[in-house]
Amino acid sequence: MKALAQIALIALAGLVVLGCSESGKTDAKSTAKKEVTTKGESKSAKSETASPSAAQRETPRKLERPAVPVKVAKISEGEITSSLVFDSVLETESSVEIFAEASGIILEVLVEEGDRVVEGQILARMENEEERVDVDEAKARYEHEKANFQRTTELHDRKLVNQQQFDNEKFGLEQSRLRFERAKIQLENTIVRSTVSGVVTEREAQAGRRVTTNRKLFSIMNLDELFASVNIPGQHLLSIEEGLPAIIDSELIEGVRYDAFVKLVSPIVDPASGTFKAKVAVASVNGMPIYPGMFVNVRVIVDTAEDAVLIPKDAIVHEGDLKYIYRVSKGKAEKILLHEGYSNVEYVQANSGVSEGEFIIVMGHSALKDGANVKIVRDAVAAEEKDSVAADSSQG
Repeated sequence: MKALAQIALIALAGLVVLGCSESGKTDAKSTAKKEVTTKGESKSAKSETASPSAAQRETPRKLERPAVPVKVAKISEGEITSSLVFDSVLETESSVEIFAEASGIILEVLVEEGDRVVEGQILARMENEEERVDVDEAKARYEHEKANFQRTTELHDRKLVNQQQFDNEKFGLEQSRLRFERAKIQLENTIVRSTVSGVVTEREAQAGRRVTTNRKLFSIMNLDELFASVNIPGQHLLSIEEGLPAIIDSELIEGVRYDAFVKLVSPIVDPASGTFKAKVAVASVNGMPIYPGMFVNVRVIVDTAEDAVLIPKDAIVHEGDLKYIYRVSKGKAEKILLHEGYSNVEYVQANSGVSEGEFIIVMGHSALKDGANVKIVRDAVAAEEKDSVAADSSQG
């Protein structure tokens, strides 16, 4: 029995050993399988990293920048001139002083400084009782001499008066006539009149004041004959001629321009300054306020271009010595080099590159780039407010 029990124990031990061995193999296989699986997953992940999806393979699309708000102007054709501009001071061709031509007391003064007067207008009156008496006496004497001479003439025709008596009567009549004329002149001299048409610039006459002959009473300037003298560089001597149109304006009177013309051109060039003098006269004042002594700008028009392509100066962008403009084409800004011709205060002539009817940017172009998307706005204020935003977006 003991032998049988020992055999059973040995068999059981063998089974236990065999079971452990199989379990170890199974665990090893499981571990190996797990390792293989892990390696496979690693390879798969590596493969996925190396080979991205189709969506990931697409290159990211470039974002379009927002359209820049701008204000535009339509290009037009018109007349533009080439001119020479000078600073000067207005003068008058005619400035006179009115003096007393008789002695006496001034009874009344009829004008004040700033009043417009015409030639022959009465400015003041002086006492003239004595002069009136002299006129009456001279007239009576003249009438008496005239009647005597008429009788003497009749007698002379009848040979009743000799030639010497006739000549004496004739001489006396002439003397009486001259005294009468002189008396009338002295009476007329008590009335002070203007010798020119113009504006009273000084009034020294005062009612009740006694004045003597040759005492200054008034100063009068003729404002219808104003001119400005300019010194023109000698190289323009052949292009400046009498009759050329000109424009005169003054900062003292904004928005008012006066038509003028070149009245006189000196043929002599000053060797010291290299300039020659010209006189530019105001063509017509038309009641507008303009006076001698005013500082003025004189623009002499040398040439005129008809049907010129006109570019507003607000449209010009300066880059160093070059000037550019931006034309709007299919919603984009097209940068164009400006080849300019004549210019004035508001416009520049474009000799090439743009045409009448095209639209150019006049606001919002300070930091614009060629080819940038633009959006035309109607409100200039809105465009100006968005200008800084537009500049940032164009630079981004």
